[in-house]
Amino acid sequence: MREAVIAVLVAAFVALWTRLTLRNIFHQPLLRRKNFLGEEVVGSAGLAFIGSAVLGWLLLCWRGFVDWHEGGQLMFAALWFGSLGLLDDLAGDGGAKGWRGHLMALFRQKRITTGFIKLVGGGIGAIFLSAWLFSVNVPPSVPRLSANWLSLLVFGTVLIAISANTLNLLDVRPSRALKGFWALSLVGLLVSGGEGWWSLLPLLAGTVAYAPADFRRQAMMGDAGSNPLGACFGVWVLNHWMSPSSGIATVELWILMAIFVAFQVYAECRSLTEDIKRVPPLRWLDELGVKK
Repeated sequence: MREAVIAVLVAAFVALWTRLTLRNIFHQPLLRRKNFLGEEVVGSAGLAFIGSAVLGWLLLCWRGFVDWHEGGQLMFAALWFGSLGLLDDLAGDGGAKGWRGHLMALFRQKRITTGFIKLVGGGIGAIFLSAWLFSVNVPPSVPRLSANWLSLLVFGTVLIAISANTLNLLDVRPSRALKGFWALSLVGLLVSGGEGWWSLLPLLAGTVAYAPADFRRQAMMGDAGSNPLGACFGVWVLNHWMSPSSGIATVELWILMAIFVAFQVYAECRSLTEDIKRVPPLRWLDELGVKK
């Protein structure tokens, strides 16, 4: 009963803070953007639920419901990837698309794009988070800097980085990134047997509070919201899907990695939006709840 009351109070606090922050973001002219229909909306609005989630994790760590290491990793992921995303939102020219476009701009045009800065910065952040995570979670039987430990480091780095980019690739139409995150969270909790739900609570409460503005095409979460959302999910999965006794990546993690990698390749070659339009069930789900 006590846990349920605290969960409700924390969720309500995060939701309220998200709404208050969002109201302030709506008054920032620097964040005004045109959406895919040419309507003027607020961009980078994902800052509202990312900042609120950080406060939620602080409260949960303080009260002992979330481990300080995991909470710290989630807060770092939110702030680091949120800052990189905001940089791309504010300074990006939109000329180069996808990781291939940013690399081509560098090697062919000798031009460093904000997307390339985000790519490198995201990689650095993912390495740091993966090293932190496996330094804490891997049992002493796996020596640090051994081949096994380094392979885990590489695996974790790639998973966090492409998890961040996966949510970013979904954030091209209203509600799509939110639905993607909610679906991933549901699968994540099912696989973990409900373990780690406290850690997801701030993000779930924040995104639900933010959702009406996104569904009504009043706001876009932007890279400042989608990148940290995906990175935090990657961190959460590595904390709760790993096999703590053996220190190896589980089959479920490898399957998730394969799905994420396949999605990156698919998105580089095809238009997700156009393919969704061709499949009625996917089109219905994509448009569900969104303002017509």
